[in-house]
Amino acid sequence: MHTFPQPRPAARPSIFSAFLLSVVLLNGCALMQDDLQPPKINLVAIYPESGSMTDLRFRCRLRLDNPNSVALPIKGGQLELTLADRAAATGQLADGVTVPARGSEEVEAVVSIGVMSAVSIITSIMSDPNAMLRYKVDGYVDVGMSVLGRIRFDDAGEFSLNGAGDLNSTRL
Repeated sequence: MHTFPQPRPAARPSIFSAFLLSVVLLNGCALMQDDLQPPKINLVAIYPESGSMTDLRFRCRLRLDNPNSVALPIKGGQLELTLADRAAATGQLADGVTVPARGSEEVEAVVSIGVMSAVSIITSIMSDPNAMLRYKVDGYVDVGMSVLGRIRFDDAGEFSLNGAGDLNSTRL
C-alpha cells in the first residue's frame, strides 16, 4: 500500500517573526533621520574643585544646545581645557544626559591639571589679576544614536577671575 505525504499545515507567523519585523521597521525609521545636526557645546563656568600634591581639579559646566526635533541621548565624552595658552587639563563628561529636542541641557565634568602646569598659569595670572584669562576647550561627546556617533567640539573665550567662574564665551 502506498501512502501519500500528508499536507503541511499552513505556516502561521510566529511572535518571533513579528518581533523581527518590528525591529527592522524601527531601525529603518531611525536611519531616515540622517539630517540630524550635532549639538552646539559651550563652556559656561569653571570652578575650583580640589587639589593634591600632584594635581588640581576644576569643575567645568558645559551647555549642550540641541537644534534637532528629536532628543539626543549623550553617553559621555572627554574634554581638554587650556588656560592662558598653557597646559591642558583633561577630564570626562558625565554620561546619561538627554538633551531635549530643540532644548538645552548642562553637563559637568571634573578636569585635572598637573601642579607644575598650574603654577605656570598662576604665575602669569598674578602679573595682572584684573586681566581676562583666555581659555580653550576641545573634546567630544558620544551620542547614543548611530547616525551621529561621536561629535567633536571646540569653544574658546575669556573670563575674569573676579567673575567667580562665570565665562564670557566666544564661539570659535
